[in-house]
Amino acid sequence: MPMVKISKYNIALKLRKNTYILYNTLYNSVSKIDSELMDAMLKRNLEDIPQDIKSKLYNFGFLVDDELEELNIIKTLRNFEISKLYSAFRVGLTLTMTYACNLKCPYCYEGSLTQKTDYLSKKDIDVILKFALNHQKYFPIKRNPSIDVSFYGGEPLLNWKCCKYTLESLEALKRKGEIEDYTAGFVTNGTLINMDVIDAINDFNIVSMQITLDGPKEIHDKRRITRTGKGTFDTIIHNIKLLLDNVTNKKFHIGIRINVDKTNVHAIPDLLDYLVSEGMSEVSISFGIIRGDIQHSHSCNNTLLTGSELRDYLPKLWKEAYVRGFEVQTRPNYKILYCMYDYLFSYVVDPNRKLYPCWEFVGNEKYSVGEITDDGHFKVKPYYYDVKAKDPTEFEECKKCPFLPICGGGCAAESIRRNGHPNGPGCDMNRYIWREGLKFYLARRYPHLFTSDELIDILGKVPEEVKDDTKTFEFKVGGW
Repeated sequence: MPMVKISKYNIALKLRKNTYILYNTLYNSVSKIDSELMDAMLKRNLEDIPQDIKSKLYNFGFLVDDELEELNIIKTLRNFEISKLYSAFRVGLTLTMTYACNLKCPYCYEGSLTQKTDYLSKKDIDVILKFALNHQKYFPIKRNPSIDVSFYGGEPLLNWKCCKYTLESLEALKRKGEIEDYTAGFVTNGTLINMDVIDAINDFNIVSMQITLDGPKEIHDKRRITRTGKGTFDTIIHNIKLLLDNVTNKKFHIGIRINVDKTNVHAIPDLLDYLVSEGMSEVSISFGIIRGDIQHSHSCNNTLLTGSELRDYLPKLWKEAYVRGFEVQTRPNYKILYCMYDYLFSYVVDPNRKLYPCWEFVGNEKYSVGEITDDGHFKVKPYYYDVKAKDPTEFEECKKCPFLPICGGGCAAESIRRNGHPNGPGCDMNRYIWREGLKFYLARRYPHLFTSDELIDILGKVPEEVKDDTKTFEFKVGGW
């Protein structure tokens, strides 16, 4: 074994007096270790670690070659991820079908944009799809792209005719061999779903729909209201059931996003109970933490959950969901590229065919990367190059951060809130709740690492033992 040092991407969780969990964010390795080994690693006294244990620590990435600069691994992985995106030749289009919305949610970051009445037209869709096909010029060998479309708004179903026209156009392009394939999804408030929409889900390659709830009926109906002030809870629940009863497309997935802030967090368990009572425990749920718009920090709104409050509240919500049978995802995963902001050939298109790198930027022309001309070409703005030049391995704070492999530098919109500009650390929830998320994940996947009391405290129950592909090992130096 070569000369070694401790990996900079190790993070440790203390469970009991003599028990620790060691996790490496770069190699996705996890182990249970005793206090003696933990003490040796904290003091960097590698000579105190027996050779056989040291060898296993090296094989799992907790120890690395002394000459290795681990940041260069992440730089290399970034190159690999970008090259995979390039070779996959997929064009991502988030289509803002309209800024208009039939609801008037008080916290909506789009604000006054939803009062605009601009809609994408069929002519616009033809131009946008031509723009997507024009991406062939980026490849030395002629190749047809695949196109991934997400219908967004405002409320995209207000422009349903044009949504359906887009789907028909994509299907026609696939039949003619001008694209390899396509997928489509919707981000919707769920109030306008009907059988015409469901027929389209069954007829086209629509793979997802995200629908938002804000709590049980009495809370939701005070927050997600129509322009006339009417509540929408019953309508949305009816429409979710309509989807569950009538969609036959096996690829289709419904996700319920539950928006959370200080004003409704205590009522979320009541919503979960209701969903279970209505037979919806198999529906995927996620907790959406409401944030301010990119022009304001969290402190501008005292209803938003701060980092320390997330540590208090989110694990409780995970626990409430888990004991009711909902799947809860808290596993740390590689996120070398954070989101579509970092992806090649991914765009948000607004109703005027202006392009943005992320839907949190849409409508703010300061952050527009360009526009689509009438002949389907990309008229680039200078900000495009700022976006594509983003490299968190050059950010001083990120260089030192053990979460970089599972954070990818974070969210550009969050960087604006935090730093005043998009190309800096945009630390997401991992910064605040990594201990809780990792502990929750490990308790679900490796319950043998915990006592029954710990499992009940973390999860609310003792799960059946289920393992996944994360490398795991138990290291003992002491005699426990």
